[in-house]
Amino acid sequence: MTFTRQHLGCPRILNTNLRQIIVISLLAAAVSLLYFSVVIIRNKYGRLSKDKKFQRYLARVTDVEATDTNNPNVNYGIVVDCGSSGSRIFVYCWPRHNGNPHDLLDIRQMRDKNRKPVFATSPEKVSDYISPLLNFAAEHVPRAKHKETPLYILCTAGMRILPESQQKAILEDLLTDIPVHFDFLFSDSHAEVISGKQEAPQQAGQPCVEWRGPLSS
Repeated sequence: MTFTRQHLGCPRILNTNLRQIIVISLLAAAVSLLYFSVVIIRNKYGRLSKDKKFQRYLARVTDVEATDTNNPNVNYGIVVDCGSSGSRIFVYCWPRHNGNPHDLLDIRQMRDKNRKPVFATSPEKVSDYISPLLNFAAEHVPRAKHKETPLYILCTAGMRILPESQQKAILEDLLTDIPVHFDFLFSDSHAEVISGKQEAPQQAGQPCVEWRGPLSS
């Protein structure tokens, strides 16, 4: 009996396919590694960029110097939001004759740290209560511009629930005492109890120049 030996090609084919699979797998791994490296680097620099922007924003907000104090073409305006649980003051400054009341150069704000309520039974203490806020405004408005800078004191929900007599007593205290200690442009019409509709833009962070004519001049 004679046996004939035949060469089988399957192992060689399998070896070739195996090498191709290994090469493709290595390429895929390299591409995946490169992709994830790019994603990680991009996210890292993206976070750094956001952090830098945030730091620049904080530097602008916390800067205690008034903006462009020597620029005569900058207007200033002050709004005090007197609420039932606390009060805030906003100092606005914007380019003169800009034509766009939304294009503000800068906004500074401060909230009373103790968040004390305004006591309806002691209206004579109201002006003393908001004096620290007005001192903040005086520091951020150039001294030479105090007399031309309008000051508005807007009383919101906490005041609306008080009897009219108590509202009047509080407003009278503000109108009497504040001009004695501060030189801002502050007339009888600049202190009032505003409606809920007028209060809405204020709570949304929109400046009151939208509905206050003198501030947009």
